[in-house]
Amino acid sequence: MTKALTLSAALAAALTIAGTAGALDLRLSVETPPGHVRNQAAEHWAQAIHDLSNGDITVEVFPSGQLYNSADAIRALASGALDMSIQASPTLSRLEPNLSVITLPMFFGATADQVRAVLDGPQGQELWAMLARRGITVPTGGQFEFAANNTAYTTEPASSYDDLVGRTVATPPSPVVVQIMSAMGINGVATPRTEIVLQLTQGQIEGLGSVTDLTISGGRLWEAGIRYAFNDNAGWGVYIPLVSSRALDAMTDAQRQIVNDAWAQTVGWARDEAAREREQARATNESHGITYADPSDETVAAMRERMMGLQGDIVAASGMDADFVGRVQAMLTQ
Repeated sequence: MTKALTLSAALAAALTIAGTAGALDLRLSVETPPGHVRNQAAEHWAQAIHDLSNGDITVEVFPSGQLYNSADAIRALASGALDMSIQASPTLSRLEPNLSVITLPMFFGATADQVRAVLDGPQGQELWAMLARRGITVPTGGQFEFAANNTAYTTEPASSYDDLVGRTVATPPSPVVVQIMSAMGINGVATPRTEIVLQLTQGQIEGLGSVTDLTISGGRLWEAGIRYAFNDNAGWGVYIPLVSSRALDAMTDAQRQIVNDAWAQTVGWARDEAAREREQARATNESHGITYADPSDETVAAMRERMMGLQGDIVAASGMDADFVGRVQAMLTQ
């Protein structure tokens, strides 16, 4: 009798283990607030993983920097302390400098289609391989484009590049962006997204530099004092889905495939939704009292030409691969 009970208990335990062997809980951190397109993409990705795994894989999305600000999230991904994230390319460039390539002056005035053509091609695969060597994997489908950067959004009027000289603005934590701001005569301060509202309301900064209409609308930054926008399409940034390579190594082949395939199912929606929001963001900002200055094409072209003369120095100082940058430039201009 005792032997029979022992065998029954062992069988029950084995069945319990078998039933939960596929269960996996993952954490995904983003710095932006709920409702932002990055957060929506994260939620879609999490849901796709849940559906493809029949509920065996659960992804909990932590918004608003609840787990990590963006810079810390990237370090956590590389170390395996965090499983997943969606990060902006300028912030990621602190880990892999070449991710700043689409922020360089050669992308001033570029379209979303031009950015996508570069990143969906061989140069994009090169970039993702660079990240993989640093312990972070980009799933199939890659990035989605949020919007062109504008040089500045400010609390006080600025209708020309000269008006921006000497202003102190928060920038994404990218050395390349800070260098570009400096070359324009602007004091760019690399600032985590989670600190921007406080710094604006306390008067520590006079605006934001090298961010997008979606940055303003998604964060409702008119509530923190942003009143003016200088609309000049000064380079691009993209959002990139990321999975810790250490987290992937701990998964089964089937689990890894699900995480990858789920993003492949999500990226089309993310690109379309970001494009839809791009079309509406300026009107949204204007409806909340933000006034746009639209410099002439000639003015923007003159600034691009001036900055192109400095691009080689920026590339060298930031540790970017000049040969890689050259290949991207060739692709961009063909």
